[in-house]
Amino acid sequence: MATGARGRAGRREPDPGVMRGPVAVLWSAGEAAAAGAFSLTSAFIVARIVGPAELGIGAAAVSLHILFWVGVNAFFADAMVQRTVLEEDAAASAFWASASVGLLAGIVQAGLGFVLAPAMGDPRLLPMALLLGAALPLVGAAGAVQGRLTRERRYRLLACRTLVGQGAGTITGISCALIGAGAWAVVAQQAVTSLLGAVVLLISAGWRPPLVWRKRAVMDLIAIGGPLTASTLVLHGRYRVFAVLIGSTAGAAALGEVHLAFRLVDTVRELASTALWRLMLPAMSERQTDRLSLLACTERWLAASGMILFPLCAAMVVSVGPMTQLLLGPAWSGVSAAAIPLVILAAWSFLAFPAGVTLVAVGTPGVALRANIASSVLLLAGTLVFHPTSAQQAVWLWLASQSVIGPYTLPKSAAALKTSVWKILRAGIPILGISIIAATAAVLVPSMFDQAAGPTMLLVHRLSVLGSFSTMIWLPVFRPVGIFGSRFLGQRTWMKRAGG
Repeated sequence: MATGARGRAGRREPDPGVMRGPVAVLWSAGEAAAAGAFSLTSAFIVARIVGPAELGIGAAAVSLHILFWVGVNAFFADAMVQRTVLEEDAAASAFWASASVGLLAGIVQAGLGFVLAPAMGDPRLLPMALLLGAALPLVGAAGAVQGRLTRERRYRLLACRTLVGQGAGTITGISCALIGAGAWAVVAQQAVTSLLGAVVLLISAGWRPPLVWRKRAVMDLIAIGGPLTASTLVLHGRYRVFAVLIGSTAGAAALGEVHLAFRLVDTVRELASTALWRLMLPAMSERQTDRLSLLACTERWLAASGMILFPLCAAMVVSVGPMTQLLLGPAWSGVSAAAIPLVILAAWSFLAFPAGVTLVAVGTPGVALRANIASSVLLLAGTLVFHPTSAQQAVWLWLASQSVIGPYTLPKSAAALKTSVWKILRAGIPILGISIIAATAAVLVPSMFDQAAGPTMLLVHRLSVLGSFSTMIWLPVFRPVGIFGSRFLGQRTWMKRAGG
């Protein structure tokens, strides 16, 4: 096929080394930070205004929508990035197929409103499902555009979708809560975020796909995107189904606590993972035929991301209790105890994350799918057997179900790279250990001196100890950690060249 026919979606250009420069990292980090700020701000404000029961009703509707959103948005996007060559007509075919999948998902979401309303005992869930389903066709079309932009490293446009869509959604949600909309505030926020974000991406990309359909190209993309999307759906869907079960057995108030605990932690985890995924997958896919280069890339990414994410997890552990007590009051007392185990799980997921990306880069997404299915079966079976009645019980059941993933996926990643599990994890272990020590000190030291401190002073004391203790550890070990990283990566600039 002629080169011109491929256009900008054609053969991948050789990567000179560093993720198209630090600007790409800054845009992705800025997008994640802005999305996190919007999400956490709206989570605290809306939850404080509407209360646990109304938040639980809104969460039931939004949880299903996000499940569909994730599926239609990713169905072709990541497969388009993974391909070594992507012709223009193949990209256009993926666009129309993705929009069709979005239309189908919208119809299904609207139909599920007839099931969800009687299950939760609230007729408002039917119009909520109709509203949220209407945005999904555009979300599907925008998913293919996202794949094309990620492949081309156009992270600025991806960030604009988040800034405009989620920013407008946050304003909408808070405004609706203030005027007494209750659960509708949660739904309106998500509807605006999904719809406006998709429109911004479709308009700003400047791509008008031709009206063509290549069945073979679509099927080739589905061969990678299908298992990967199924894995993502299972990963996200198990919480959504879990949330519905908690709401139907323990009540809307318990669901509200569970939802907020997960949202406080998963907002950070999912946004960081999404930003890293967009940066890692193109860099690793370019090296899918060179296992030594791919292993080096995996280690560099873990070393660089761990420098930020593991200390962030430590800060979340020491601050989530005082913050929820200070901002939400006694009605949400169960949230902090449920959130801390989730932070520990997030730290583990960050440690194993680059190894998981390598499986997709080499074209074996089915490993994650099988692991997530096994975890979901354990979770749903445990929920039906034990009937957790509090947020803490629900979270511990969640953690137990996750125990099967790492022992299965990490050896598979090591085998794909022809190395050991230790070698694909060792770049992150020093900083993870430092963060664990600093968080432990920040929790224990203030309790030795002032056990009667209020939430504000407790937060100040913990963060002060965390900062000072982290500094005391980092100063003597920073150079050895850098030397350690440079030894197995063959360069002293291992952190700067995370995508090289």
